[in-house]
Amino acid sequence: MPHTAPESPRPHTSLMRPALGALGAGLLTLTACMDNGGGEVGEGPPTPLDGGDGYEAQEAEADSQDAGPPAPHIDFPEDPAGELAEEIVEALNAEGDAEASQWEGRLSDTFASQVDADDFAEVLNEDLRPSAPWVAADYEGDETSSTTRLESPSAELDLQVALSDDGETIETVLFAEPFEPAEPADGFEEVAERLGEIPGEMHGLVLEDGEPLLELGRPHEASPLASTSKLYVVLALGQAIEEDESLEWGDEIELTEDLRSLPSGTLQDQPAGYTTTISDVAQRTIEVSDNTGTDMLIDLLGRDAVEDAVADSGHTQPELLQPFLTTRELFQLRWQLPDLGEGWGSLDEADQRERLAELEGEELDISYEDTGPEDVDVDVDWHASAYDIAAVHEELADLAEQQPQLGPVLGTNPGLAGPVEDPWWESLAFKGGGLPGVLTGSWHAEAEDGTTRTVVLLAQHDEALGEHRGEFFQLAQDALTIGTDSEDPDGEDEEDEGDQD
Repeated sequence: MPHTAPESPRPHTSLMRPALGALGAGLLTLTACMDNGGGEVGEGPPTPLDGGDGYEAQEAEADSQDAGPPAPHIDFPEDPAGELAEEIVEALNAEGDAEASQWEGRLSDTFASQVDADDFAEVLNEDLRPSAPWVAADYEGDETSSTTRLESPSAELDLQVALSDDGETIETVLFAEPFEPAEPADGFEEVAERLGEIPGEMHGLVLEDGEPLLELGRPHEASPLASTSKLYVVLALGQAIEEDESLEWGDEIELTEDLRSLPSGTLQDQPAGYTTTISDVAQRTIEVSDNTGTDMLIDLLGRDAVEDAVADSGHTQPELLQPFLTTRELFQLRWQLPDLGEGWGSLDEADQRERLAELEGEELDISYEDTGPEDVDVDVDWHASAYDIAAVHEELADLAEQQPQLGPVLGTNPGLAGPVEDPWWESLAFKGGGLPGVLTGSWHAEAEDGTTRTVVLLAQHDEALGEHRGEFFQLAQDALTIGTDSEDPDGEDEEDEGDQD
């Protein structure tokens, strides 16, 4: 069991890279945080891919102004975080639209490079103000970061803000669907029991140094992954850079119209011809589960390279990911041209590739409004077992030792339910995902002494699972810390005390 490790940043402190996104129908977010420990991103509400199937919970009604009085307003503290939160709430409730000039010069360079003052004002005006009046029902925070619970007659959101240490520069603004915390579990037995109470099938494992501490369901059998599958794309990228001296993380990559997908992510909002670095696209692919970015990488590498990476990772049934779908193809097969997606799971590889060929040249003419949380179809997805996902995490960790740029990409979003006091790990990689009826998460932690712990949870059901996300991610976090100094910072649990007696 890992018991000692150097200090590492508290969860989300490295996630100050905002991105335009959404968590509820009609409600956009500026997000730098949870992927699937929480929600996803894009212009307009998230589609089911990574918005999961809980995204339907926040629907802004046109008549929200007539829905009755909101809850009482709280008093904000007179510090930078409190004043910024109060300013945003006032902008949401003002008679006139928010002006870009109010935010110009106040956003960090990283923030403004993706969401400038005009974008920020547009989000407030077009996607949040229609649900006014918004009131602050609760507030927690310190001088430079805070979370405010916002309520309107038609929706409920958490507003999270973070500023620079001097309180002058806005680093993060996040409007997120409330993520209700669950009670921590006392041990692996309780983790298993509570995960088993989540509806549908639950397959998973907890490994320490490759040895199982816990197995759930059928961890050797393939399950739908949703965006956890993006680990394979990043692995293929790392392999390509390692093997091809002409390919580098800093090389530019271009968005073309045929690569544009639906949210989650931010790149779908950029114009055709937009360029950025491979490193930036890879980070977005993990941090905000950028679907368009994922497809840009697949196009750069070639579908066959990703399929080869699947096999190289030790996937026990690599044919399940042949062909390896792009996210755009998934949306088209499930919602734009469902006749092509019908019976997908019963088709052989050749027939699947023939149907994908029919999609070539088809414009993406659907939006988030055409997708729905009730549209469960686990066949049109990516599939792997819990052990397969543990294996790809191991491959990525090994590759990161050769490529220093890869580690920060993998660790850009910890996917935790909440803060961990004195984390035992030196590094933590995460990727999760969500589709209607699918909720997945995977974590790989490593201590300074080389001790590793891997947690993989793959849930599927014939109905929405979004309401169980709080429990899901809390129990995953517990599985990472049970039996470690992060669970018991003083290094003494009840069993240890009994031994001393």
